[in-house]
Amino acid sequence: MNESISHIVSYQFKKILPLISSILLVLFIYIPLSVPLLKYLRPDVAMVCVYFWTLYRRDLFGPISVALLGFVADCFTTLPLGINMFIFIFTYIMSITYARFVNTKVFAVGWTGFSVISFIAFFAKWLLISFYYSQFLYFIGILASYTSTVLLYPLVVRLNVFVQNKLISNEEVVYEQG
Repeated sequence: MNESISHIVSYQFKKILPLISSILLVLFIYIPLSVPLLKYLRPDVAMVCVYFWTLYRRDLFGPISVALLGFVADCFTTLPLGINMFIFIFTYIMSITYARFVNTKVFAVGWTGFSVISFIAFFAKWLLISFYYSQFLYFIGILASYTSTVLLYPLVVRLNVFVQNKLISNEEVVYEQG
């Protein structure tokens, strides 16, 4: 009896582990540091997590997880509430359509796909924020955030691969590429 309850709890925990690990990464990124340049170079690790988990474990990271992650990211930014949630759902949809081209390819193909999808998402975010404030904001801030996100992509993917391979399951393993 106890073994079956612990098995059920373990199984349920593994089902929400992608969301938990993504939220922890978002919380880590928003730790306040007194480095003046850091506020402009803050990467969007949540977008990387949405892209990664959508490609490799969509069964564990669906639209509800994406919306929850977007809400958590919205709570830590100065952006209007709902912007990150909308952008992450947009990224999720674009990643689903791109997934069939990436799953069996080398790491560089996935990274290139992320750089294209994230550029479109960052541009859409810039347009939404500019529309909200009724003026075009400086694009350089979004470009700096985009660049830091794309450059940090391999590290965030490596952390997500660790979570997938070591903590979630032994049956379906995401193999490290590259």
